[in-house]
Amino acid sequence: MNNEYYWWDLEESTFKGVLYDSINMYFLHDHPYKNWEEFSKADPHMAYAHLTYVRFDALEQQFVDLRVIPQMLGAKDVPLKSSVQDINRYDWLKSIVDLSLFRFSSLRDIAFHFVNEVLELDLPDYKLNIKQLKKVLKDNYPEILEHLKTLDQTGIPLRLDRNERAHKGFCNLYTEDDQMFKNMAWSESHNSEIQGYDLVATYENSRDKIYSIVVKEVQDALRACIELVDELYVHYRDKHNELSKNSRSGVSGHFHSYHRKNS
Repeated sequence: MNNEYYWWDLEESTFKGVLYDSINMYFLHDHPYKNWEEFSKADPHMAYAHLTYVRFDALEQQFVDLRVIPQMLGAKDVPLKSSVQDINRYDWLKSIVDLSLFRFSSLRDIAFHFVNEVLELDLPDYKLNIKQLKKVLKDNYPEILEHLKTLDQTGIPLRLDRNERAHKGFCNLYTEDDQMFKNMAWSESHNSEIQGYDLVATYENSRDKIYSIVVKEVQDALRACIELVDELYVHYRDKHNELSKNSRSGVSGHFHSYHRKNS
């Protein structure tokens, strides 16, 4: 593995620009609205922007949260010192894998929620899967559907591992014998002498394999997500502009300057 810090986020997307420009300096506490219904009637375009922002932020945050995985794999002193009991090599890698699988497995579902919000499909949670979305999107939004299909295929190794871990209790650390690795890691943490087994090399090989899988799958998912959100740029721009007509506040100056339909 290398020591690069991955700044995973959706900063490169054009969608983030239109979303932030549409909200700009609009703060709810500056307005007299007493509840959501009053707010959404007076400024429906801003209510739409707010709901979209919540979903977009959740999607981007998943990538931000994944940044810590390479950091954890790069820990210099293993076993890790703890005031309770030191964390051995096996438990450390297993915990990293568990966290990786948990955080990555949410990406696809959050992307489904994002599309549901921007396109105002009003699909209930239990229908937010690729099968149901295909039925809804195939005629009017085929490009978006293709991007969702691509995203649905990213991270399959991690998702399969997650299912094995969550439902069967199996955790693959990519050593030739995980049970032996577990036993030797325990022995090291209890200051027992280890002969005929290179624990450090086994740990480093396992760590490097986990690192390469996680980095590749996250970067693939990130590219797919940027393509997905940018495919929704025009729809969001036009919908926000349409909803702003006869609204109390109108669109922001930034939105008008940088995201006019003919720009």
